Amino acid sequence: MPDTADQPSDLPADWPHRSSSRTVSAAGLRWHVQRAGTGPLVLLVHGTAGATHTWHDVVPLLTPWADVLAIDLPGHGFTTGETPDQLSLRGMTEALRELLRVLDVHPAIGVGHSAGAAVLLQLCSSREVAPHSIIGINSALVSLNALGQLFQPFSRALADVGWLRGAAATLLRSGTLTRALLRSTGSPLDPAQEARYVSLLTSERRVAAALRMMSHWELDPLLATFPSLTLPVTLVHSSNEPWVPLDDLLRTTRTLANRTVIDVSPAGHLIPDEQPQRVAAIIRDTWESRRASPA
Repeated sequence: MPDTADQPSDLPADWPHRSSSRTVSAAGLRWHVQRAGTGPLVLLVHGTAGATHTWHDVVPLLTPWADVLAIDLPGHGFTTGETPDQLSLRGMTEALRELLRVLDVHPAIGVGHSAGAAVLLQLCSSREVAPHSIIGINSALVSLNALGQLFQPFSRALADVGWLRGAAATLLRSGTLTRALLRSTGSPLDPAQEARYVSLLTSERRVAAALRMMSHWELDPLLATFPSLTLPVTLVHSSNEPWVPLDDLLRTTRTLANRTVIDVSPAGHLIPDEQPQRVAAIIRDTWESRRASPA
């Protein structure tokens, strides 16, 4: 049995699906995970500077037919104890693989938003984790997103120098810059969800994790595995979203052997917030179509 405990001590009382939250020890980390529902396991992985709240309106639409596991990546949300290496793409992937081993679960479908899609594709490249399908939502498989463009020129220094890291958090904490950053996603947010994103982006610990993640984010080794990655990959994207250009995404994923693209325009970068019903329907349709396919 995995070492599990109650909710993280700093988990807000109004955090979405708090009753499903637990901490799990794996890979030297104390993971915040949420699990609910019964059926095929759907693994949900958020993007840079996100957390389980990314899926707040998607989860209730999945639990009637699926066993849903949402996680906070190392250094993000309420998952703590990360090492610098565990904030790289490979390090995050190895840590997540260990979490799945400790939980003794085998995802039927992996769904990743933004950088979470890269984590899932990296996870599957080793063949040790083999879901039926991967769904990437506005997958960050190309250039840096807006957060990266803002801080990338000095992200390594910001992450490693305490006073600079604190200055970055203070800059974001002002509220004006943080909300401007959220507006740059092109996604309207309700006040409660905006407040959750702001709370994550104004935490020095979480800002440092996001900055370290961006400064160690190397996609080329992952892209090199695409020709041999044969599992079905569905890219759910918006042609007008401002952070990950669709043309660039199509170019970098052209070597995926079994790629499907679903354009959900118009939408911004935070599609799970904007179109939860559409996201949930795509996940369900993906499961039904794969289940109906010949073995």
